[in-house]
Amino acid sequence: MRSIQLKSLFIMLFILAIPATAVAAKDDYKTEIRYLHVQPGQTLHNIVSKLYPAKKNEWPRIRQDIIRMNPHAFVDGKESRMKADIRLTLPKTRIKKTKALTKVQKHVGDVVLARGQALAVGRNKITRTLKAGDKVFLGDKLITGIDGFLRLRMIDKALLDLRCYSIMVIEDYELKADNRKSVLNLLQGSLRKITGEIGKWKEDVYELRTPVAGVGVRGTEYALRVFQSKGCGGMVDTGDDGLYLKVIKGIVDVHTKKAKIEVAKGDSLYIKSAESKPVKNVVKPGVLSPVVEKPKPDPEDDSISSWWWLLALGLLAL
Repeated sequence: MRSIQLKSLFIMLFILAIPATAVAAKDDYKTEIRYLHVQPGQTLHNIVSKLYPAKKNEWPRIRQDIIRMNPHAFVDGKESRMKADIRLTLPKTRIKKTKALTKVQKHVGDVVLARGQALAVGRNKITRTLKAGDKVFLGDKLITGIDGFLRLRMIDKALLDLRCYSIMVIEDYELKADNRKSVLNLLQGSLRKITGEIGKWKEDVYELRTPVAGVGVRGTEYALRVFQSKGCGGMVDTGDDGLYLKVIKGIVDVHTKKAKIEVAKGDSLYIKSAESKPVKNVVKPGVLSPVVEKPKPDPEDDSISSWWWLLALGLLAL
């Protein structure tokens, strides 16, 4: 049991909590994710591009910093020969001088259920451990560990299950008569969502962003997994970082750099990468939901049944 707990701690993304009222000097640094467990099949380029999307010009320097800080993770110090199942220490990110501002957090949803490791990192860089009854806010980065699970009810009555080892950012959420908008960014992991009021009107803006493709919906329930090659919480390994999608109700619009496609109720979809074309109906059981094992028969029950049969045969012979 102790070894399992230690493994979970290594796989878990560790978050630094930084006071909300701190004033950043010109050469100060702030960061959220400081450690990352490398899954099989991940590359350094993919990791850097997903964690630092707004700093494309600095990607080469960030990659070199990671190699320098983690010599144990690279064979001969080569970027292309990164080891799997290794914990990387990530560099801090330089920020510009800012003034301390106290902003009112915008409530966009509530935690209905929380299990295992479930965290939120707010725009103020403060980390919160989530439990049932807690609120989630605009800009929150939600993180679940290897045994984590979150169920959220959003302000438009949408229900969202964020499964284990996932990272999702609430980028925009608005429910007004003239502005109905839901924009979520699933950086890694798997979720199942039942859409609420947002998405029912033609003018509504609904988008689930991922590293591979964008998803729009029209009155839908769907399950999705992306950038998560290793299974957890009863789900199987996929062996790649592609996007897997299944539509349970309604219609989903999926758009990539290569194509735009509609996925109807009961259909599944797989996209290998942002540069690949979508392929329908290739999602195997256990990829998007936990595998439910059938209970094994009790040998003792079988022996009792055998005795009843022998007794019955004996009575018939009399």
